[in-house]
Amino acid sequence: MKRNVLMFSAVFAVLGWANSVQATLLHDGNFSLATSGSTTSNSNWTLITNMPDGTDLAAQFQTGFANAQNTGVGGPEAPGVGAGVWFRSFEGNQGGSGEPLADAVLTQSVSAPSDGNYVLDFVAGREVNFTARVFSVTLSTNSQSSTVVLLTAAIPDGNLGGAASPNPGGTPFSLTLPGVTAGQLLTVTAVVLDGEDSQIPGGQSAFLDGFSLQVPEPASASLVALGLVSLLGRRRRG
Repeated sequence: MKRNVLMFSAVFAVLGWANSVQATLLHDGNFSLATSGSTTSNSNWTLITNMPDGTDLAAQFQTGFANAQNTGVGGPEAPGVGAGVWFRSFEGNQGGSGEPLADAVLTQSVSAPSDGNYVLDFVAGREVNFTARVFSVTLSTNSQSSTVVLLTAAIPDGNLGGAASPNPGGTPFSLTLPGVTAGQLLTVTAVVLDGEDSQIPGGQSAFLDGFSLQVPEPASASLVALGLVSLLGRRRRG
């Protein structure tokens, strides 16, 4: 009996370790710490953007309609709390004024704590008249990268938050980098380049939120756990 208890404890310990490895590596992936209406993340995120008209940002952290965790769509954050990233393509060449186009880059880098296949999950929104040359999210190291082209991806029209949104909670996406080595720098990069006023009535924004970077359960952990369970089963039958 005592041996069985010890084996069960070992199995749970291995599985608990695997789950802890799977915890997200990014700081404030939901942008809950960000200052709405600004580029201030109050976290390890960096948002660099221009002001095409010299006054208004081409991208900013924004609560409410840019927040995928809004309780209006069943999320855990009350209205006015938390944020997402709002990309404002309409700030570029607004009204055909000849002003510069809208550019923005969002980044965060972390060191890989162990060897493995790293998975980036996030949600995106895009309104029907959003116009830009590039809208993408990339997960990369110094030796490889994986990218989702969000400019043409299948995304229902609408923003992330608000009960009336056609795209409540955002559209989920996932990127995987296989065979990452411990100590490598993993970088998440979201880019909008050459955003431009479509000069067509209707929404012209894009949104990102809910970033999570995980290491899948190591195969070795699964094998050890299965081996312990199998051994326990044989002992009990004996």
